[in-house]
Amino acid sequence: MSIVRRVLGALTVAALAVTVSPGAAGAAEEPAGVLHLTVIAPDGTPSQGSVDVVAADSGYDVQLLQLDESGQLRVEVPAGDYKIAISPGYVDPDLPDDSLRQWVPGRTDWAGAGTVRVSAGGTTDVSEHLLTPSPLTLRARDAVTGAPIDRVCVYVDTRRNLCGDGQVTVPPLVPGPQEVRVYTDGYSHLPRDITVTVLADGSGSAVVDLTPAAHVVSRVVDAATGAPVAGACVTPAPAGTGELPDNPGRYCSDASGNVRVGLVEAGSWNLFARPAGGSAYGAQWVGATGGTGDAKQARVVTLRAGQTVTVPPIRLDRAGVVTGTVTSAATGRPATSGTVTLALGSRFFTEWGTNLDAQGRYRIDWLGPYAWPLLFTTADNATQWSGGFALRGKAVPVTVRAGATTVYNFAARRGVLVTGRLVDPEGRPVAAELTVRNARTREVIGRTLDRDGEYALRVLGPQPVTVAWLWTPPYVSYAGWYDGAARPADATEVTLPGTGTLRLDVEVDRYPAG
Repeated sequence: MSIVRRVLGALTVAALAVTVSPGAAGAAEEPAGVLHLTVIAPDGTPSQGSVDVVAADSGYDVQLLQLDESGQLRVEVPAGDYKIAISPGYVDPDLPDDSLRQWVPGRTDWAGAGTVRVSAGGTTDVSEHLLTPSPLTLRARDAVTGAPIDRVCVYVDTRRNLCGDGQVTVPPLVPGPQEVRVYTDGYSHLPRDITVTVLADGSGSAVVDLTPAAHVVSRVVDAATGAPVAGACVTPAPAGTGELPDNPGRYCSDASGNVRVGLVEAGSWNLFARPAGGSAYGAQWVGATGGTGDAKQARVVTLRAGQTVTVPPIRLDRAGVVTGTVTSAATGRPATSGTVTLALGSRFFTEWGTNLDAQGRYRIDWLGPYAWPLLFTTADNATQWSGGFALRGKAVPVTVRAGATTVYNFAARRGVLVTGRLVDPEGRPVAAELTVRNARTREVIGRTLDRDGEYALRVLGPQPVTVAWLWTPPYVSYAGWYDGAARPADATEVTLPGTGTLRLDVEVDRYPAG
């Protein structure tokens, strides 16, 4: 179970008592049986908390079922094999502790869980005695030198996040394999998610090797005067791609303009600088002598593990404004929802751009005075770059001028409508995410998250593409490529037409996600 999933689980509201996967549609007509579960706490008393019952093939699930005061639960489910997870409510039955989740019989994760068979028309009795949580001692060392790391921290969840000098005692967890995040208090090393083994007698210990982080040091100044600029945040991005992370980090310049970008992996990077909100300065890709709006012209910073590289001062120019209205080329009507961004980002946040309003208007007032490729993502149209192209390299840049407003209206092309079914190996509909990439450049040109086993996605053609899928039923993640490939190198290439529609049914499989 991932750390992120554990945190999200801890925030789940107990009132959302039952969730059923798309594969459960029509389950009431299937032959069913009753699962009768009895759970005993470590002290021998009836346990309180919640229970998740998940089909071993991920085709059906019911979640957040509550144990009664006698520690029991009865639930009717379709006949089949199931895995059962119990999250005890030691403090509050309505707020189960997902970090102490236990799988029947006495396991700590999905992979190790046993299966329970529920037969049609019968009752299956299952009893589970919860294991006593136990602590673990953890130390960290430098992966390059082997030297001990002084300040080490372990994150389990928001309630279990401790640091120590030389070593740290992990708060009690269920004995068995457990995933934790290890990091350093001073951000000297890259954080790492590891699996440790918790022993029932509390004698468990682990040593984890952490890779030294690379750092970039610079100074942010006014391009004209050389005066320091405070509050400008600098984000590393993979060199030459123009990609920007969903989470930009917060490495920002101080009152003297000094900035230190930390926790960077070894490799080649570009830097993106964005001044504080309301600043008169504009954002930029950091170039060799000044700013640019084109990532391909940005300075390349090559880093080794543990290395600190000093970059010449980042020279900020004054910002300009780009604004306009986005319409549909097919109808001429304004796009009523969507985003204008610098990069393909999260579906939920627009860190690198702005949302359209109800009239299809947009306004970005924090860009430096350069030529910028802009990405338009709207409902009912293909995602496309300024100029109406699918790939960033073909975009027609929009020129921003310092202290001035550039009007750029955009008519979005509808593109090819790609539709199809998403099913598991048994032919049942699933909820999964699809990502379409250009087969030559590997650039993402579209993605969608289906909810009911049917998807519809508009992308620009003609071009050769590959289609990746991510299927995340409860407690497990599977990933692969169309058609039946577990590796990207084996993905079937699909040729998108220039217009019209394309039917592409996708069958997911149980390939573990990397």
